[in-house]
Parts: sequence; C-alpha cells; structure tokens
Amino acid sequence: MTDTEVGGAAASAPPVAERLIVHGLVRRFGGVTALAGVDLVLHTGEVLGLIGPNGSGKTTLLNCISGVIPNSMGTVELDGQDITRWSRVRRAKAGLARTFQNLQLFKDLTVRENVRVGTHAMYPSHGRVQAMEDAIELLGLERLARMVVSELPNGHQRRVEIARALASRPKVLLVDEPAAGLNDAETAELRLLLGNVRLAQGCSIIVIDHDMSLVLRVADRVQVLDEGHVIFVGAPKNAFQQRNVVEAYLGAQ
Repeated sequence: MTDTEVGGAAASAPPVAERLIVHGLVRRFGGVTALAGVDLVLHTGEVLGLIGPNGSGKTTLLNCISGVIPNSMGTVELDGQDITRWSRVRRAKAGLARTFQNLQLFKDLTVRENVRVGTHAMYPSHGRVQAMEDAIELLGLERLARMVVSELPNGHQRRVEIARALASRPKVLLVDEPAAGLNDAETAELRLLLGNVRLAQGCSIIVIDHDMSLVLRVADRVQVLDEGHVIFVGAPKNAFQQRNVVEAYLGAQ
C-alpha cells in the first residue's frame, strides 16, 4: 500500500502540470521481476527523489523511462504523449536526458567537446552552440572547458556529464547517483547546482542517490521503491516516519 502526501518540501508551491507519467511499469529479467507495476508522476519544474535499498529497481526504472532497456508491461507518457515504444534517440529528442551511475564520458575529449555531444539531441537543432555554452556556464565549467576530461577529478567529471545532458535543453533530466565518489563539500555544491538547474532551465528532475542528505534536501517529493514496488510517495520529511520505509532499509524489527 502506498502512503501519499500532498505538497513538496523544496518548492514554494507544488507544480500541477504532469510532465511525465509512468503507469503499471513492469520489467522482468528472466524469472526475476525487477519492477512490479510501478506508477510514477513527475510534475513540471519538480525535483523528485527516487530512493530505496540496493536492488529495489531504481536504476532499472530510469533505464525503462529513458529507453535504455524496454519495459515488459506498462506505459510511459511525456507531456501527454505515449512514448513507450519510442527508441532511446527519439525520447532524447523529445526532451528526456540522462546521466549514469558509472560515468560515460569521452575521456580523451575536452570538456567542451563532451558537452557539445549532448547538443545533438536538440530538436530543433538551431542554437546548439549557445546551448553548449549555457550548460558549461551553469555547471561552473568555463575555466575547465579546454581541459581533457580524463585530467579532471571525479567531482568535475560528474559536472561534465550533467552539463552534457543539459546541453540538449531537456524537459526531463534523469540523474543517477550524481554524488557517487564525492566528498561532503562537493556534494553540497552539487545540491546547489541541481537547484540552479531547475531554476535556470525549468526542467523536471528525477534524482537517485544513496546520499540521503542530498536527496531529502533537494527534492520536492520522494518516491521509495522496495523490491520493485512503490511503498511511499510524499514529502521528504515524512518518508522515514513510515514503518515500511524504515523496514525496507533496516529490515523488520
């Protein structure tokens, strides 16, 4: 049973338009059901934190939404249009951008070259150079733009991957474990950057991270998965007041 709260923690007023709707999403890998009929709603301009213990299906859900892998059942809608059968490339051009838990940068290219790759998903395609420069500036990478990515520390590489995703000027940004490998100071900077992204570009964001201090402070709402099921949707401050959420993380007492 899903507990649902009304209202967000970070926004001054809860968004009302439904930008992304996932309904009844199922994903099976052989005899293993990774997602067991997941529903999700992401509002325009909202940051939704997607949390849950290891193996709960979080990354699989983002993979299905972005078209990295097909779902077994269910639907995905973007701005009221059913995109369930669309290719990954078509979804990107429609406004879905994605970062990954394991960095997938072109390590021998510069920061600017990596970010420019992201502009190829823009539709329409005019204004690509400006979109690239805007993303670089928004993520604070101007002074590093000519550096080869492999020469950068992990925290800055994370910024490059986010900037590359934003270069397409997406409607929805899916961010998977952006704080992985970051220290406390870098995580605090990342939290501010995600807030700036929402304000500057107006895109909706789904963020997965095991750093609860990041997710609970940046998200308007959180959705908790456990073994492929949604067990809570609501205000971040209420998530860990739910017995089923605590048990999912710590085990039944």
